[in-house]
Amino acid sequence: MASLVKKRQKWYVRIRLPGCKERTFPTKTGNRRQAEQFLQVFQQKEALLKARLITEAELEDLDLEDAVNRFIRECKLNGRRPTTINSYQLSLDNLVDANSPRLPVKSLSKKHFQKMVDMLHEKKIGDTKKKLKENTINIRIRSVNTFMNWLYKEGYVLDRIKASEIKVDEPLPKFLTPQELDDLYAKVNNPKMLSTLKVYEGTGMRLSELHHSYREGGFIIIPAEFSKSRRDRMIPIDEDLIHHYEIAANEPFKPHTITHAFRKYADKVDPPIEKTLHSMRHTYALRKLQETKNIVAVKELLGHADIKTTMIYTKFPPEYITEMLKVDPPKPVDGIVAQA
Repeated sequence: MASLVKKRQKWYVRIRLPGCKERTFPTKTGNRRQAEQFLQVFQQKEALLKARLITEAELEDLDLEDAVNRFIRECKLNGRRPTTINSYQLSLDNLVDANSPRLPVKSLSKKHFQKMVDMLHEKKIGDTKKKLKENTINIRIRSVNTFMNWLYKEGYVLDRIKASEIKVDEPLPKFLTPQELDDLYAKVNNPKMLSTLKVYEGTGMRLSELHHSYREGGFIIIPAEFSKSRRDRMIPIDEDLIHHYEIAANEPFKPHTITHAFRKYADKVDPPIEKTLHSMRHTYALRKLQETKNIVAVKELLGHADIKTTMIYTKFPPEYITEMLKVDPPKPVDGIVAQA
């Protein structure tokens, strides 16, 4: 029979589960009378559990804040990348802020997601007057859907609820032309930063990957734990880029320093280059697609988990990319893969 136990000035319900396991559930109160009311509810659920009318997960009326904390803790235990965990935390904090920390997860519905989306539409970026972009909001929605899927698998909710993303026009990736790269590099007065930018251009690495990479001969290795695809990735590096890599990877600049430097130099170009550091990655991807005519090879080089992500690059006409990037036309090959 469930009973009360006091720990650190708070009451907990202790219950023995099938298989002689014991679990304690917080009442979140130090008041004995309130705790006894909580105990009565648990004793009723205990009888239903023994009759196999409810699952173990349904014993507890888990609230939204506690569920988020458990989800984040499990993500860390499962080795999810820190940047992914931070994205989940930010998105779920938005869900909590738009509703209530004490909202029972069993009552979650699409209306609670819509409240979050409505809040994000009005949310400003830092101290600016700019609002969040729809693509950013969609990233938050995808994180919430991952959380809801976890709740369903763990038995905390009975139905798998999925929030709908905002429909947005899908723009083509922004890449840098040879002239833009020349103009950009002409403004860089820090030799180490110049080497760093050239490495991003020549390897297509994500911003954070430089800091976790290492070189073996003619390849840059991104360990699985720091790769989105969750497997080791090997990127060929041209011989004339190795010197720049050794400079950039030796006590590398912090990520925000690199992005701020790119923006500073891009703004100095006349006219300013209205693109971001990530455009280096897009430039690399398009070059490799033109060189290899093999979308699967490009997927592996970029470390995409899903080839659908890579397919965006096939929407450019090959002749256009050849002209804009001054890439030598590829030699005819048999078995072209996924050519658009």
